[in-house]
Amino acid sequence: MKRVEIIAIGREILNGQTLDTNSNWLAKRITALGGIVGRICIPDDDVKAIVQEIKTSFGNGTEVIITTGGLGPTFDDKTLAGIAEATERPLTLDPDALAFVTKRYQEFYEQEFVEDPAITPPREKMAHVPEGSELLDNSVGTAPAVFLKAPQGVIFALPGVPKEMHAIFEQSVLPRLTEILGPQAYQEEVVNTGLGDESVIAGIVDQVMKQVPGTYLKSKATQFGAGMELEVIITAASPEEGEVNERVQEAKRLLLELIKVRPTHTGG
Repeated sequence: MKRVEIIAIGREILNGQTLDTNSNWLAKRITALGGIVGRICIPDDDVKAIVQEIKTSFGNGTEVIITTGGLGPTFDDKTLAGIAEATERPLTLDPDALAFVTKRYQEFYEQEFVEDPAITPPREKMAHVPEGSELLDNSVGTAPAVFLKAPQGVIFALPGVPKEMHAIFEQSVLPRLTEILGPQAYQEEVVNTGLGDESVIAGIVDQVMKQVPGTYLKSKATQFGAGMELEVIITAASPEEGEVNERVQEAKRLLLELIKVRPTHTGG
């Protein structure tokens, strides 16, 4: 299974102005495709910070990096500059990207979303991409997304606006990512343990994962306070659908068995 890292770029996330729902959504989609999300980080709108996180990701053995945010026309949209520097290639004005931006602003002008369709320097900025990039169509916004192959792996640079990011992922990222990750079946099952003590369930969860390789178990509280019962989410992914189901069911069987036979302690 290939490692994927998500870099959600934006000071507005760091200072609490914006909730990073993009990373949560991407992590679920990547996991369902059979990828492993090894890290999610949030750097500032700063080229050096973005470069550092990209290099760290590739240093971790990451084969796929997905960035969100920082593709727009403002001075603090610096994602593509960071990607260009991290991959040691120039940031150049791409004619196709400029044609895309020009077309989108003309369409927005005709729909009365903007007062003037002219390509100003801030708008032209969105057409400067790392050399060798493949443009990904943005059917919702004005900035093209980018797909870049580097020696260490690939980078998908997506907008931060969730509606734009979702659309580009489904239309352009999904087929490429599926090919990169390979065919995978994924299954998830939630088991109510009836236990309220996470310190008790922790050891059982560890034992199940050791005895049933290829599964991942995570405990989750259904509520807090009196009457709390812990759920355990069992997940597995594999190229073979039957194998995934067998792993999940075996993990579930063993989990419930270990809960049943666990030692209990009574006060004296």
